[in-house]
Amino acid sequence: MKYPGQKNIPGLIQKIVNEIPYCSEFYELFAGSAAVSRFLSVLPGVKVKFYLNDISPVVTEKNSCTVPKDKFICTSCDYFEFFQKYLYAPDPTDKFIFLDPPYLHSTRPDNTAIYDFEMTENDHIQLLKSVQDLKINTMIIHPVCELYETYLKDWRYHTVKIRYHQKLSIEKLYMNYEKPSKLLTTSYLGIDCWDRQRIKRKGERIINKINNLPPHEKQYILERIKEIK
Repeated sequence: MKYPGQKNIPGLIQKIVNEIPYCSEFYELFAGSAAVSRFLSVLPGVKVKFYLNDISPVVTEKNSCTVPKDKFICTSCDYFEFFQKYLYAPDPTDKFIFLDPPYLHSTRPDNTAIYDFEMTENDHIQLLKSVQDLKINTMIIHPVCELYETYLKDWRYHTVKIRYHQKLSIEKLYMNYEKPSKLLTTSYLGIDCWDRQRIKRKGERIINKINNLPPHEKQYILERIKEIK
C-alpha cells in the first residue's frame, strides 16, 4: 500500500527495527501504510498483536482489507482518544508505541500539504506534551527541528538520514527508554549489511562448533545456555 512518507526504506527500516524492545503489543498510531508493522509481522519469531490506528477512515479501511485479522486490529480515531482508551493504563508491560506523525510543515520541502488530515504546530505541541505522560516504551520519528529537540531533550535518540525523492532529510528516532537489553527481533541485527554478515557468520561458527560436539557435551552446553538470563 503506497503512502507518502512511509518508512519501509532500505537502511531506515532496519535501523528502526534494531531499536524496538521486546513486546507483545505493538501500536502504530499514525499508521498510514503501516509499513513498520507490516515489515515486522512477516519476520520469523515475531509473535505480536499489532494495533493500527489512523485518523483517516479511508486509510483504516484500506489497512483493514490488506492485513491478516488474526494479527492486526485496525481503528480510526484521533491519537489522543486512542491514548485515553488503550494506553493510559496502569500496566504498561510489554507494550510498544511507534509514532510517525505528519511532519511539521516547516520541515517539509516547499512546506507542502500532502495528507487529508494534517497537523498544525499546536497539534504537534499537544502530541509532545501528551507523550510525556506515557509509561510505555515509545519511539517517535521526526526531522530534526527546534520544537522536537526542546520537548524531547531528555529522550534517547538515533540520527538517521533519509532520502525522499532526491531530497535528503536529517531525522531522529526519539525514544523514552534505554537501549533495549532484548530486542523484538534480531533478524536485522547490525549497523549495516556488512555488520549483519559478520554477526551471521559468527553465529554460524558457534552453532557449528556446538553441533560437532559429542552428544553428551552438546547436551551439557545447551542446558547451560538455557541458564543464561
